[in-house]
Amino acid sequence: MLKILIADDHFAVRVGLEMLVQEVIEEDKTIEFATDGTDLLSKLSSKYYDVLLTDLNMPGTEGLPMLEKIREISPYVRILVISVNSEDFYAVKVHELGGYGFVHKAASDEEFKEAIFSVCNGDKYLSVHQHKLIYEQNAHPFVNLSPRELEVLNLLFKGYGVLEISNELNIGQTTASTFKSRILKKTSSASVVELIKLAEKYGYIPDSAS
Repeated sequence: MLKILIADDHFAVRVGLEMLVQEVIEEDKTIEFATDGTDLLSKLSSKYYDVLLTDLNMPGTEGLPMLEKIREISPYVRILVISVNSEDFYAVKVHELGGYGFVHKAASDEEFKEAIFSVCNGDKYLSVHQHKLIYEQNAHPFVNLSPRELEVLNLLFKGYGVLEISNELNIGQTTASTFKSRILKKTSSASVVELIKLAEKYGYIPDSAS
């Protein structure tokens, strides 16, 4: 029996995903729900699931770093991320972090069905556009940032300075400053203002801006 967990803080989304799963997956299955990040991690810690359909922008989540936590708790669960965040960025990062697929919440029902079918049957899902992004290196400017650098980036977008980042992430000020410098270098930006403009240009929604 296929064990599926659907995680989203919006009731309508959970219901809609359940309906799609019921429509495309004919084999015996159980479907359970998590309503936020804390509930999600609690359920994964206490029970085995084959498939996880999840948003990353929920109360109690940390965006992409949440995928690393999920992998630590439940290394074999097949993760399909469903989000309003930029496909050009998140599809690549989800792939790099071991996810099985990414679908934008504005996608068609047919794309949702294809993605759910693929992941529930043990296959990774990539749209034609995502395949080009990943394998033809049509890189989003933030794609090459590490999960830790993404945490720092999100704090920079919230207006944090080096000292505040140091305190928030429990790292040294020199380390925080180094992360900031690396982010600016990797994105060819001269300042945080340029980072924000770059984010706006590419439709990047930071994890902290749910």
